[in-house]
Amino acid sequence: MSAIPGPKLTSSQPELLEKFKAKVKDIIKPSYDDHYLVKWLVARNWDIAKAEKMFREDEDWRQKNDVDNILTKYQPPEVLVKYYSGGYNGVSKEGYPIWIEMMANNDQKGLFNSVTKKEIVQYRCYQTECMFKNICPELTKKFGKKIDKAIQIIDLQGLGLKHLWLPAVETYTEVLTLGEAHYPDSLKTAYVINAPAAFPFAYSLVKNFLSEDTRSKIKVFGSNYKEHLLKDIDADQLPVNWGGTAKDPDGDTYCKSKVCLGGTIPDKYYRMNMLSENNDMSKFKTATVQKGSTLQLDYPITVPKSLLRWNFYTDDKDIGFGVFRRTNPDQRQKAAEMEAVVASERVNSHVIPEAGSAVCESTGTYVVRFDNSYSWLNDKKVFYLVEVVEPDAGKDLQIVDSTDF
Repeated sequence: MSAIPGPKLTSSQPELLEKFKAKVKDIIKPSYDDHYLVKWLVARNWDIAKAEKMFREDEDWRQKNDVDNILTKYQPPEVLVKYYSGGYNGVSKEGYPIWIEMMANNDQKGLFNSVTKKEIVQYRCYQTECMFKNICPELTKKFGKKIDKAIQIIDLQGLGLKHLWLPAVETYTEVLTLGEAHYPDSLKTAYVINAPAAFPFAYSLVKNFLSEDTRSKIKVFGSNYKEHLLKDIDADQLPVNWGGTAKDPDGDTYCKSKVCLGGTIPDKYYRMNMLSENNDMSKFKTATVQKGSTLQLDYPITVPKSLLRWNFYTDDKDIGFGVFRRTNPDQRQKAAEMEAVVASERVNSHVIPEAGSAVCESTGTYVVRFDNSYSWLNDKKVFYLVEVVEPDAGKDLQIVDSTDF
Protein backbone atom coordinates (compact mmCIF):
# COMPACT_ATOMS: atom_id res chain seq x y z
CA MET A 1 0.00 0.00 0.00
CA SER A 2 1.26 3.49 -0.80
CA ALA A 3 2.34 5.78 2.01
CA ILE A 4 -0.31 7.88 3.69
CA PRO A 5 0.13 11.55 2.74
CA GLY A 6 1.31 13.85 5.49
CA PRO A 7 -0.83 16.62 7.00
CA LYS A 8 -1.62 19.66 4.87
CA LEU A 9 0.46 22.55 6.16
CA THR A 10 1.07 26.15 5.18
CA SER A 11 4.55 27.28 4.15
CA SER A 12 5.51 28.29 7.70
CA GLN A 13 4.03 25.36 9.59
CA PRO A 14 6.57 22.59 8.77
CA GLU A 15 9.26 24.53 10.62
CA LEU A 16 6.96 24.98 13.63
CA LEU A 17 6.18 21.27 13.60
CA GLU A 18 9.88 20.37 13.65
CA LYS A 19 10.51 22.75 16.54
CA PHE A 20 7.60 21.20 18.42
CA LYS A 21 8.91 17.69 17.79
CA ALA A 22 12.31 18.72 19.15
CA LYS A 23 10.68 20.07 22.31
CA VAL A 24 8.76 16.87 23.06
CA LYS A 25 11.13 14.25 21.62
CA ASP A 26 11.59 12.71 25.07
CA ILE A 27 7.95 11.58 25.19
CA ILE A 28 7.16 10.94 21.52
CA LYS A 29 6.11 7.33 20.93
CA PRO A 30 6.65 5.43 17.65
CA SER A 31 2.91 5.52 16.94
CA TYR A 32 2.84 9.34 17.03
CA ASP A 33 2.98 10.44 13.40
CA ASP A 34 2.95 14.02 12.11
CA HIS A 35 -0.83 14.01 11.83
CA TYR A 36 -1.10 13.28 15.54
CA LEU A 37 1.49 15.85 16.59
CA VAL A 38 -0.09 18.57 14.46
CA LYS A 39 -3.33 18.16 16.42
CA TRP A 40 -1.72 19.62 19.54
CA LEU A 41 -0.40 22.59 17.61
CA VAL A 42 -3.78 23.21 16.02
CA ALA A 43 -5.44 23.08 19.44
CA ARG A 44 -3.13 25.84 20.68
CA ASN A 45 -3.11 27.95 17.48
CA TRP A 46 0.43 26.83 16.64
CA ASP A 47 1.86 28.25 19.86
CA ILE A 48 4.69 25.79 20.52
CA ALA A 49 5.00 26.46 24.26
CA LYS A 50 1.27 26.05 24.87
CA ALA A 51 1.10 22.96 22.66
CA GLU A 52 4.02 21.40 24.54
CA LYS A 53 2.31 22.03 27.88
CA MET A 54 -0.92 20.47 26.64
CA PHE A 55 0.91 17.48 25.13
CA ARG A 56 2.89 16.78 28.31
CA GLU A 57 -0.23 17.06 30.45
CA ASP A 58 -1.90 14.51 28.20
CA GLU A 59 1.02 12.10 28.46
CA ASP A 60 0.96 12.45 32.24
CA TRP A 61 -2.80 11.76 32.25
CA ARG A 62 -2.32 8.70 30.05
CA GLN A 63 0.30 7.25 32.37
CA LYS A 64 -1.63 7.94 35.57
CA ASN A 65 -4.81 6.39 34.19
CA ASP A 66 -3.17 3.64 32.08
CA VAL A 67 -5.19 4.90 29.11
CA ASP A 68 -2.98 3.19 26.52
CA ASN A 69 -4.08 -0.18 27.91
CA ILE A 70 -7.76 0.63 28.45
CA LEU A 71 -8.93 -1.47 25.50
CA THR A 72 -7.40 -4.64 26.95
CA LYS A 73 -7.67 -4.08 30.70
CA TYR A 74 -10.96 -2.23 31.14
CA GLN A 75 -14.31 -4.01 31.37
CA PRO A 76 -17.19 -1.59 30.73
CA PRO A 77 -20.09 -1.85 33.20
CA GLU A 78 -22.93 -3.84 31.68
CA VAL A 79 -25.46 -1.11 32.50
CA LEU A 80 -23.55 1.41 30.36
CA VAL A 81 -23.11 -0.99 27.45
CA LYS A 82 -26.84 -1.71 27.42
CA TYR A 83 -28.34 1.64 28.38
CA TYR A 84 -25.94 4.54 27.66
CA SER A 85 -26.86 6.00 24.28
CA GLY A 86 -24.28 6.13 21.52
CA GLY A 87 -22.35 4.12 18.98
CA TYR A 88 -20.44 4.15 15.69
CA ASN A 89 -22.26 3.19 12.51
CA GLY A 90 -21.08 3.77 8.94
CA VAL A 91 -18.71 6.30 7.43
CA SER A 92 -19.09 9.63 5.66
CA LYS A 93 -18.41 10.12 1.95
CA GLU A 94 -14.88 11.20 2.91
CA GLY A 95 -14.34 8.11 5.03
CA TYR A 96 -14.85 9.48 8.55
CA PRO A 97 -16.58 7.26 11.14
CA ILE A 98 -20.05 8.34 12.24
CA TRP A 99 -20.99 8.53 15.91
CA ILE A 100 -24.73 8.66 16.69
CA GLU A 101 -26.31 9.33 20.06
CA MET A 102 -29.80 10.11 21.35
CA MET A 103 -29.19 12.12 24.49
CA ALA A 104 -32.79 12.34 25.69
CA ASN A 105 -33.07 8.54 25.69
CA ASN A 106 -30.66 8.22 28.61
CA ASP A 107 -32.38 7.36 31.88
CA GLN A 108 -30.56 9.94 33.96
CA LYS A 109 -31.88 8.97 37.38
CA GLY A 110 -31.32 5.31 36.54
CA LEU A 111 -27.76 5.97 35.40
CA PHE A 112 -26.86 7.91 38.52
CA ASN A 113 -28.42 5.25 40.71
CA SER A 114 -26.22 2.67 38.99
CA VAL A 115 -22.80 4.18 38.23
CA THR A 116 -20.61 7.10 39.25
CA LYS A 117 -19.82 10.09 37.06
CA LYS A 118 -16.24 8.82 36.93
CA GLU A 119 -17.42 5.50 35.48
CA ILE A 120 -19.40 7.28 32.75
CA VAL A 121 -16.43 9.45 31.80
CA GLN A 122 -14.16 6.39 31.78
CA TYR A 123 -16.60 4.58 29.48
CA ARG A 124 -16.60 7.51 27.03
CA CYS A 125 -12.80 7.49 27.15
CA TYR A 126 -12.89 3.77 26.31
CA GLN A 127 -15.21 4.43 23.34
CA THR A 128 -12.96 7.22 22.05
CA GLU A 129 -9.83 5.09 22.34
CA CYS A 130 -11.66 2.35 20.44
CA MET A 131 -12.30 4.80 17.61
CA PHE A 132 -8.71 5.99 17.37
CA LYS A 133 -6.99 2.64 17.84
CA ASN A 134 -9.39 0.27 16.09
CA ILE A 135 -11.78 2.06 13.76
CA CYS A 136 -9.62 4.87 12.38
CA PRO A 137 -6.58 2.71 11.45
CA GLU A 138 -8.82 0.40 9.41
CA LEU A 139 -10.45 3.33 7.64
CA THR A 140 -7.04 4.89 6.97
CA LYS A 141 -5.99 1.71 5.16
CA LYS A 142 -9.27 1.50 3.29
CA PHE A 143 -9.30 5.10 2.03
CA GLY A 144 -5.55 5.58 1.62
CA LYS A 145 -5.51 8.78 3.65
CA LYS A 146 -5.31 9.68 7.30
CA ILE A 147 -8.65 9.25 9.05
CA ASP A 148 -8.39 10.68 12.56
CA LYS A 149 -11.61 12.61 13.03
CA ALA A 150 -15.27 11.68 13.45
CA ILE A 151 -18.66 12.84 12.28
CA GLN A 152 -21.13 13.19 15.15
CA ILE A 153 -24.92 13.06 14.90
CA ILE A 154 -26.41 14.23 18.17
CA ASP A 155 -30.15 13.64 18.12
CA LEU A 156 -31.96 15.81 20.69
CA GLN A 157 -35.42 14.40 19.97
CA GLY A 158 -37.39 14.58 23.24
CA LEU A 159 -34.87 16.74 25.09
CA GLY A 160 -36.56 18.92 27.68
CA LEU A 161 -35.78 20.95 30.75
CA LYS A 162 -35.89 17.80 32.90
CA HIS A 163 -32.73 16.62 31.13
CA LEU A 164 -30.78 19.63 32.39
CA TRP A 165 -30.44 17.94 35.77
CA LEU A 166 -27.25 19.06 37.50
CA PRO A 167 -25.39 15.70 37.81
CA ALA A 168 -26.16 14.89 34.17
CA VAL A 169 -24.95 18.28 32.91
CA GLU A 170 -21.82 18.07 35.06
CA THR A 171 -21.03 14.64 33.67
CA TYR A 172 -21.54 15.77 30.09
CA THR A 173 -19.25 18.76 30.63
CA GLU A 174 -16.61 16.42 32.08
CA VAL A 175 -16.86 14.32 28.91
CA LEU A 176 -16.48 17.46 26.78
CA THR A 177 -13.49 18.57 28.87
CA LEU A 178 -11.92 15.15 28.41
CA GLY A 179 -12.30 15.42 24.64
CA GLU A 180 -10.91 18.94 24.40
CA ALA A 181 -7.91 18.20 26.65
CA HIS A 182 -6.91 14.75 25.39
CA TYR A 183 -8.37 14.30 21.91
CA PRO A 184 -7.84 17.68 20.22
CA ASP A 185 -8.88 18.41 16.64
CA SER A 186 -10.81 15.14 16.47
CA LEU A 187 -14.16 16.43 15.25
CA LYS A 188 -14.90 16.72 11.54
CA THR A 189 -18.50 17.92 11.88
CA ALA A 190 -21.16 17.68 14.58
CA TYR A 191 -24.77 17.60 13.40
CA VAL A 192 -27.13 18.56 16.22
CA ILE A 193 -30.55 17.48 14.98
CA ASN A 194 -34.11 17.76 16.28
CA ALA A 195 -32.99 20.70 18.41
CA PRO A 196 -35.93 21.52 20.72
CA ALA A 197 -37.04 24.65 22.57
CA ALA A 198 -34.67 23.72 25.43
CA PHE A 199 -31.63 23.81 23.16
CA PRO A 200 -30.53 27.42 23.94
CA PHE A 201 -30.41 26.54 27.64
CA ALA A 202 -28.56 23.29 27.06
CA TYR A 203 -26.00 25.00 24.85
CA SER A 204 -25.42 27.82 27.33
CA LEU A 205 -24.51 25.23 29.96
CA VAL A 206 -21.82 23.54 27.86
CA LYS A 207 -20.48 26.14 25.40
CA ASN A 208 -17.67 27.31 27.70
CA PHE A 209 -16.26 23.78 27.69
CA LEU A 210 -15.89 23.78 23.90
CA SER A 211 -13.01 25.33 22.03
CA GLU A 212 -13.65 27.91 19.36
CA ASP A 213 -12.54 25.37 16.76
CA THR A 214 -15.07 22.81 18.02
CA ARG A 215 -17.91 25.34 18.11
CA SER A 216 -17.17 26.29 14.50
CA LYS A 217 -17.81 22.67 13.43
CA ILE A 218 -21.28 22.38 14.98
CA LYS A 219 -24.32 22.61 12.70
CA VAL A 220 -27.72 22.87 14.33
CA PHE A 221 -30.99 21.69 12.81
CA GLY A 222 -34.58 21.31 13.87
CA SER A 223 -36.50 18.48 12.22
CA ASN A 224 -35.44 19.39 8.65
CA TYR A 225 -32.04 17.75 8.71
CA LYS A 226 -32.10 14.62 6.56
CA GLU A 227 -31.15 16.16 3.23
CA HIS A 228 -28.23 17.91 4.92
CA LEU A 229 -26.91 14.65 6.39
CA LEU A 230 -27.12 13.00 2.98
CA LYS A 231 -24.84 15.66 1.49
CA ASP A 232 -21.99 14.27 3.60
CA ILE A 233 -23.14 10.67 4.12
CA ASP A 234 -24.22 8.10 1.53
CA ALA A 235 -27.67 6.69 2.23
CA ASP A 236 -26.39 3.13 2.72
CA GLN A 237 -24.16 4.36 5.57
CA LEU A 238 -26.95 6.10 7.48
CA PRO A 239 -29.69 4.26 9.43
CA VAL A 240 -33.20 4.55 8.04
CA ASN A 241 -34.39 6.41 11.11
CA TRP A 242 -32.10 9.33 10.27
CA GLY A 243 -32.85 9.47 6.56
CA GLY A 244 -30.66 6.71 5.09
CA THR A 245 -31.26 3.14 3.96
CA ALA A 246 -29.04 1.18 6.39
CA LYS A 247 -30.70 -1.48 8.53
CA ASP A 248 -29.59 -4.22 10.86
CA PRO A 249 -29.79 -7.79 9.50
CA ASP A 250 -33.05 -8.19 11.43
CA GLY A 251 -34.49 -5.09 9.74
CA ASP A 252 -34.05 -2.71 12.66
CA THR A 253 -34.07 0.85 11.27
CA TYR A 254 -31.94 2.34 14.07
CA CYS A 255 -29.08 -0.16 13.64
CA LYS A 256 -29.29 -0.99 17.34
CA SER A 257 -26.62 -3.67 16.93
CA LYS A 258 -24.12 -0.80 16.70
CA VAL A 259 -25.91 2.22 18.17
CA CYS A 260 -27.18 1.92 21.74
CA LEU A 261 -30.42 3.90 22.02
CA GLY A 262 -30.46 4.18 25.81
CA GLY A 263 -33.67 3.35 27.66
CA THR A 264 -35.06 2.84 31.14
CA ILE A 265 -32.60 1.10 33.44
CA PRO A 266 -33.96 -1.80 35.52
CA ASP A 267 -33.52 -1.27 39.25
CA LYS A 268 -31.48 -4.49 39.48
CA TYR A 269 -28.52 -2.31 38.45
CA TYR A 270 -29.08 0.23 41.24
CA ARG A 271 -26.40 0.67 43.90
CA MET A 272 -26.89 2.20 47.33
CA ASN A 273 -26.33 5.96 47.88
CA MET A 274 -25.31 6.61 44.28
CA LEU A 275 -27.44 9.73 43.78
CA SER A 276 -25.81 11.56 46.69
CA GLU A 277 -22.36 10.36 45.60
CA ASN A 278 -22.92 11.83 42.13
CA ASN A 279 -23.76 15.28 43.46
CA ASP A 280 -20.84 17.66 44.02
CA MET A 281 -21.76 18.83 47.50
CA SER A 282 -19.11 21.57 47.52
CA LYS A 283 -21.53 23.67 45.44
CA PHE A 284 -24.50 23.20 47.74
CA LYS A 285 -25.68 25.57 50.46
CA THR A 286 -27.44 24.50 53.63
CA ALA A 287 -30.32 26.01 55.55
CA THR A 288 -32.58 24.95 58.39
CA VAL A 289 -36.28 25.60 57.91
CA GLN A 290 -37.77 25.95 61.36
CA LYS A 291 -40.89 23.98 62.31
CA GLY A 292 -44.06 25.85 61.39
CA SER A 293 -42.22 28.25 59.06
CA THR A 294 -41.00 28.74 55.49
CA LEU A 295 -37.78 29.78 53.80
CA GLN A 296 -37.89 32.12 50.80
CA LEU A 297 -34.86 32.57 48.54
CA ASP A 298 -34.94 35.44 46.05
CA TYR A 299 -33.42 35.23 42.55
CA PRO A 300 -33.57 38.33 40.31
CA ILE A 301 -34.19 37.53 36.65
CA THR A 302 -32.98 40.26 34.29
CA VAL A 303 -33.21 38.39 30.97
CA PRO A 304 -36.62 37.08 29.79
CA LYS A 305 -36.88 33.32 29.27
CA SER A 306 -33.96 32.60 31.58
CA LEU A 307 -33.89 29.17 33.18
CA LEU A 308 -34.15 28.73 36.94
CA ARG A 309 -32.98 25.27 37.96
CA TRP A 310 -32.68 23.61 41.34
CA ASN A 311 -31.33 20.54 43.05
CA PHE A 312 -31.94 19.81 46.73
CA TYR A 313 -32.47 17.18 49.36
CA THR A 314 -33.35 17.05 53.06
CA ASP A 315 -31.88 15.05 55.90
CA ASP A 316 -34.64 12.73 57.04
CA LYS A 317 -38.04 14.35 56.42
CA ASP A 318 -40.09 15.61 53.49
CA ILE A 319 -40.60 19.32 52.78
CA GLY A 320 -42.85 21.54 50.71
CA PHE A 321 -41.36 23.17 47.62
CA GLY A 322 -42.56 25.73 45.09
CA VAL A 323 -41.39 28.54 42.83
CA PHE A 324 -43.11 31.93 42.62
CA ARG A 325 -42.73 35.37 41.05
CA ARG A 326 -43.25 38.42 43.22
CA THR A 327 -46.08 40.72 42.16
CA ASN A 328 -44.70 43.40 44.48
CA PRO A 329 -40.90 43.32 44.27
CA ASP A 330 -40.47 45.79 47.14
CA GLN A 331 -41.74 43.58 49.94
CA ARG A 332 -41.92 40.01 51.14
CA GLN A 333 -45.13 38.30 50.12
CA LYS A 334 -46.99 35.19 51.12
CA ALA A 335 -47.30 32.40 48.59
CA ALA A 336 -50.97 33.22 47.92
CA GLU A 337 -50.00 36.80 47.01
CA MET A 338 -47.41 35.81 44.41
CA GLU A 339 -47.66 34.38 40.92
CA ALA A 340 -47.14 30.61 41.06
CA VAL A 341 -44.53 29.32 38.61
CA VAL A 342 -44.27 25.84 40.14
CA ALA A 343 -47.13 25.08 42.50
CA SER A 344 -46.04 24.22 46.01
CA GLU A 345 -46.26 20.58 47.05
CA ARG A 346 -44.64 18.26 49.56
CA VAL A 347 -41.79 16.19 48.13
CA ASN A 348 -39.91 13.21 49.53
CA SER A 349 -36.52 14.84 49.10
CA HIS A 350 -35.17 12.81 52.02
CA VAL A 351 -35.60 9.66 49.90
CA ILE A 352 -34.57 10.86 46.44
CA PRO A 353 -32.88 14.23 45.73
CA GLU A 354 -35.29 16.61 44.04
CA ALA A 355 -34.26 18.35 40.81
CA GLY A 356 -36.06 20.46 38.26
CA SER A 357 -36.19 23.69 36.33
CA ALA A 358 -38.59 26.34 35.06
CA VAL A 359 -38.44 28.96 32.33
CA CYS A 360 -38.87 32.50 33.67
CA GLU A 361 -40.90 34.05 30.87
CA SER A 362 -40.56 37.62 32.17
CA THR A 363 -38.10 39.56 34.30
CA GLY A 364 -38.64 40.12 38.01
CA THR A 365 -37.85 38.57 41.36
CA TYR A 366 -38.45 34.83 41.50
CA VAL A 367 -38.78 33.06 44.83
CA VAL A 368 -37.70 29.51 45.60
CA ARG A 369 -39.80 28.58 48.64
CA PHE A 370 -39.24 25.71 51.07
CA ASP A 371 -42.36 25.13 53.16
CA ASN A 372 -42.26 23.53 56.60
CA SER A 373 -45.34 25.32 57.91
CA TYR A 374 -47.27 22.06 58.24
CA SER A 375 -44.77 20.57 60.68
CA TRP A 376 -45.05 21.59 64.36
CA LEU A 377 -42.53 19.06 65.63
CA ASN A 378 -39.53 18.93 63.29
CA ASP A 379 -37.09 21.43 61.85
CA LYS A 380 -35.88 20.49 58.34
CA LYS A 381 -32.29 20.78 57.14
CA VAL A 382 -32.11 21.50 53.41
CA PHE A 383 -29.09 21.11 51.13
CA TYR A 384 -29.74 23.10 47.97
CA LEU A 385 -28.24 24.46 44.78
CA VAL A 386 -30.21 26.97 42.72
CA GLU A 387 -28.87 28.50 39.50
CA VAL A 388 -30.03 31.01 36.92
CA VAL A 389 -29.09 30.18 33.32
CA GLU A 390 -29.60 32.83 30.67
CA PRO A 391 -30.63 31.56 27.20
CA ASP A 392 -27.95 31.43 24.55
CA ALA A 393 -28.98 32.12 20.99
CA GLY A 394 -25.98 30.21 19.69
CA LYS A 395 -24.48 33.12 17.76
CA ASP A 396 -21.22 31.19 17.39
CA LEU A 397 -22.96 28.16 15.85
CA GLN A 398 -24.12 27.32 12.35
CA ILE A 399 -27.87 27.26 12.98
CA VAL A 400 -29.16 25.93 9.68
CA ASP A 401 -32.76 25.28 10.75
CA SER A 402 -34.26 26.78 13.90
CA THR A 403 -37.94 26.16 13.15
CA ASP A 404 -38.32 23.91 16.21
CA PHE A 405 -36.66 26.10 18.85
